[in-house]
Amino acid sequence: MKRTRSWIHSLAVLGLAVSVGACDESTAPEDLDDEMVLDAAILAADATIEEVTMWGESLGLGAAPAPARYDDGTALAAFGRPGGAGNWNGEFSGTRSRTCYDAEGAEQEECDDLLTESVRFLRDIEGTVTRGPFTAEVSRERDMTVSGLLGEETERTWNGGGSSSTARSGVLDDGRERSHSIEGSFSYEDVVVPVPGSDPRWPLSGVITRSMTATRVLGDETVVREIDVVITFDGTQYASAIVNGEEVEIDLAARTGRDLLRRRRIR
Repeated sequence: MKRTRSWIHSLAVLGLAVSVGACDESTAPEDLDDEMVLDAAILAADATIEEVTMWGESLGLGAAPAPARYDDGTALAAFGRPGGAGNWNGEFSGTRSRTCYDAEGAEQEECDDLLTESVRFLRDIEGTVTRGPFTAEVSRERDMTVSGLLGEETERTWNGGGSSSTARSGVLDDGRERSHSIEGSFSYEDVVVPVPGSDPRWPLSGVITRSMTATRVLGDETVVREIDVVITFDGTQYASAIVNGEEVEIDLAARTGRDLLRRRRIR
């Protein structure tokens, strides 16, 4: 369960480096010219990239494969954690559970790398991340099921959903207080991924839908935005993303907020 626990740890910090300062660092497509929409879009992209990392890790049912890595050999899971890239400090707590089922849908007393057909994961986590004068509070809940595991599988399918809440606050250089929160939910619809260790490792098909409400308070001004992001996979490094009707791409191999989003390429 050590590897499974790392999913919780990574997903807790997921997007917080982006969330606290996304729009100051991003060079995302000009089509997303609303700062709050861009902030949420980058958060959604970062979440998607972290999930691609998660899919490349072992479920803990059998021997674990080598961790997914960038082309330069750096481990993907090393990024986005407290004390890792971005100089973040954070404290988190949460719970997790795992239930395995056989081919007939009956619950198993023990998971088995050959006899288990599907696994249901329940996760919840909350915590705080700080960087400089800004503090971010995060909470997340997930109810996910991965299926297609029976025997020597070549791919597996994720379904499920969850919710999240991220709130950041701090004081600007001019002394004004600023707060920004994003609350939302997500759902997976038949996201098919290759088994860990596959090359390429990109999701083969499926859709992730994310719906978010972003609220920004600066002085006496309060601004609210509703953001819908629909992400579609096709087996390549670039996932299609529709953000409030604007079509962009998520580079699933990107590391930072600066490189996550780009204009849709003509293929």
